[in-house]
Amino acid sequence: AQAILVGTSAAGSKPSRAQDIGRCTGVALRPSSAMTGQASELERGPADESEGKGCAATRWSSPRLGLVAVAAVLVGAVAVSVAVLARRGSGRKTTLPSPSRVAPAPHPVAVDAVEGRYDTVDQDGARIPADGEVRLYFVGGSNVAWQTWPDQLHSYLRKLNFTVPEENYSHADLTFPEELAPVCDDEAEFQALRTPRIARPGWGSWGFAYDSRDDCVAAPFVGEAKGEHPFRTIAGHAVSCLNGWACNPHKDQHLDLVRPSDVVEDAALADVVLLSTWVNDFKQQYCDYKCFNGTELDPEAIAPVSVANLRRLIQAISARNPAAFIVVIALYPDAQQTLLVEETLGKIAAINAAVREGVSTEPNVAFVDFELAPGQDMFQVKPPGHPNCRGDRIMATQVMRTLFDRGVLGRSLALPEGDLARECLRAESCGAIVEKACCQAAASCRVDPDGVCVAYSAGEGSL
Repeated sequence: AQAILVGTSAAGSKPSRAQDIGRCTGVALRPSSAMTGQASELERGPADESEGKGCAATRWSSPRLGLVAVAAVLVGAVAVSVAVLARRGSGRKTTLPSPSRVAPAPHPVAVDAVEGRYDTVDQDGARIPADGEVRLYFVGGSNVAWQTWPDQLHSYLRKLNFTVPEENYSHADLTFPEELAPVCDDEAEFQALRTPRIARPGWGSWGFAYDSRDDCVAAPFVGEAKGEHPFRTIAGHAVSCLNGWACNPHKDQHLDLVRPSDVVEDAALADVVLLSTWVNDFKQQYCDYKCFNGTELDPEAIAPVSVANLRRLIQAISARNPAAFIVVIALYPDAQQTLLVEETLGKIAAINAAVREGVSTEPNVAFVDFELAPGQDMFQVKPPGHPNCRGDRIMATQVMRTLFDRGVLGRSLALPEGDLARECLRAESCGAIVEKACCQAAASCRVDPDGVCVAYSAGEGSL
């Protein structure tokens, strides 16, 4: 057991490549002075003695020790698997078949405000003061079902001294992520929270924008099903009136609708409504564009479809609750396994710019964009292409930042600006970060309950 534990950080996370190099070669890599106050970025010399010991200590000293270690690993793996199953609360539903789960620990307690834990910024005259109530409501696809950013946002607000009441929403089908979402390092801090959302994995924006199919016209379907199926024209293009991934008429939910009239019934009770309904509009290439009846549309053609559907939902919400502030979440980068694809960042930025411009004419609406760290594990492998706990934390902090900048919230996390923001985002040596604002912006770090900057993993199950 001692041999297994050598080289593991205090936070239990895998050391970064830079830490491995420094520990085992005598080259100590240090972040820039903006984060640590030190002048040099690379200092060649003997690595920390306690770290250097780990390189040799991981070798097996005897066959018996090796067998003991293998047995320990197997036992540990079983324990981790049981923990993953046990941590899910009653707020989850399961889209895919899964084994029976152990009940969660009784009476989990959410972590509330802790004085001095975070570096914060305050402002007077906000709609919701720092000690006020924030009623949240989320509507989206798999990104609100298989990710934790809604729950992390909820948790942050509570820890910044806001009250997030539990409203009796009628149409929310989840209050916590589904089983496919990763288990985050800090999930104990938000496991007890209930964050209502309408979640429809695989759906496009058209599934959330219409109360009926009265305007649909039957047409020959290019997909798996023979015969004619309903389509409507949106922004000049034929779009299926069926819902679910690939708009497949053989799927159980293909005739379901999330009616705007139902959404507004719940949104009438909310202060902030967060929409992430349009991500799958730009994933149609993975199902041969069947929702567009086989017509291969480029992003410039799809963006007006997304904007038209978003505006229909936004206008319905605003008509019922003019005071509601509506947040549209940006499309996240393309992923290759756990890493973002840097080559397509320009394409994603252009899509986001088009949708941002399209919804900007609506009152009380903000478009929240965010940047993820290149070269670091930012995405889940199963389900693929979805940000993991690190990405979700960045999304949550940027939502708060936008709500603060738009005068909705009276308090938010302090975050660095300009070049320093990008530098902090990419920082991996969490223990070397001296400014909390930089730690709060770092994709692979977090501020722990003691106010210390520690490593933040991608999340159990995300890899």
